Amino acid sequence: MQVHTFRAESLQAALQKVRQSLGPDASVLHTREKRESTFGFFSKSFVEVEATLDVPVPSRLAALSTATSPSIPPTTRPLSRTSQPAATAGTKSTKTASSSSTAQGSRPVRASDSETIAAATRQPPPARAALSPAVMEVYSDLVAGGVDSKLAKELLVGEHQALHGPAAEDSWAVRAAATQQVIARLNVSGSIELQDGQQKVVAMVGPTGVGKTTTLAKIAAGIRFDLGCQLGLIALDTFRLGAVDQLLQYAELISAPLEVVSSPEQVTAALQRLRECDLVLIDTAGRSPRDTEQLAELRKFLEYAEPDSTQLVVSATSSAAHVEETLERFSVLQPSNLLITKLDEAVNFGNWLGVLQSSRLPISYLTTGQHVPQDIVVASARRLASLLLGNYHAQAHAS
Repeated sequence: MQVHTFRAESLQAALQKVRQSLGPDASVLHTREKRESTFGFFSKSFVEVEATLDVPVPSRLAALSTATSPSIPPTTRPLSRTSQPAATAGTKSTKTASSSSTAQGSRPVRASDSETIAAATRQPPPARAALSPAVMEVYSDLVAGGVDSKLAKELLVGEHQALHGPAAEDSWAVRAAATQQVIARLNVSGSIELQDGQQKVVAMVGPTGVGKTTTLAKIAAGIRFDLGCQLGLIALDTFRLGAVDQLLQYAELISAPLEVVSSPEQVTAALQRLRECDLVLIDTAGRSPRDTEQLAELRKFLEYAEPDSTQLVVSATSSAAHVEETLERFSVLQPSNLLITKLDEAVNFGNWLGVLQSSRLPISYLTTGQHVPQDIVVASARRLASLLLGNYHAQAHAS
């Protein structure tokens, strides 16, 4: 049996290629969604379809319609190209849905049954009539990128969705409308602001391994070289091997004095020695969100420091559940901002959408690599929305 493979940005486009190349009697053997193996977080997803002309089969429209909506007899479903199958009550991942549709029978599917294939292999949309292929395509992309299925439905066909007419048939317009909704739900604060003659103290806190020290160095270097301000550094991270040495190297790079303190009582004296600095950045030891004793100890340091801003640093490589727990546990430190690191390493960042839109902490900065000071940007709602929704065509520094 000769098998042909077709790739396109959407399932509909891939099926169109099948029909153009093999004709309407071609049989679809497999459909799957893949992502290009490129670096960074703007890699594109595509749909791959395997088809053949060597397996003549009757249409499976009725069987697939039954799998999509068991409560509606397949004979009552319209067979026109513009009709859309009703959604199932639950949602599964794209891979699961594709596997389920294949497992319903041993015979392949006709390429001409494009709408039915789309319903069986994609995430099922909410039970709304006449959903356009563009809406279904964007819905599937969002869920594949990690966005919770309920949130994806709400963004695309919720009560506030205003797409009508031709706009609902354009996947770019659908995605843009969803992006605008996410922008309205996100809370960002912008960069650290300094005032002439007034010192500002900023502390960096967070779990272990999120990149607090490197992020502190990026902020310090940016402010030092761009604004020409005097900076001072305080290290509370005296438990991690090499942490003070790393911070000392950064301090020498920006010609900033460094104070190392090992007890809460020493913080006051350190701040007094740095009183001429415009900005004092405090580096702290990483703490496990579940280690209440260590968090209580860190809180004593911060009570002496009395920072104007406490930046809670979290890594984009963490799961949404871990971030939610971190926000809850670190609330004892009274953080004022959220800072997200390692976006260049993030996978399925869309699953953060629910956490970020419900968090009270405004987001200050985003980091995208290890280079100091280049790989850091000021957070903007538009940039975050593009990353959360997997708008891989967006530029990293879109404002």
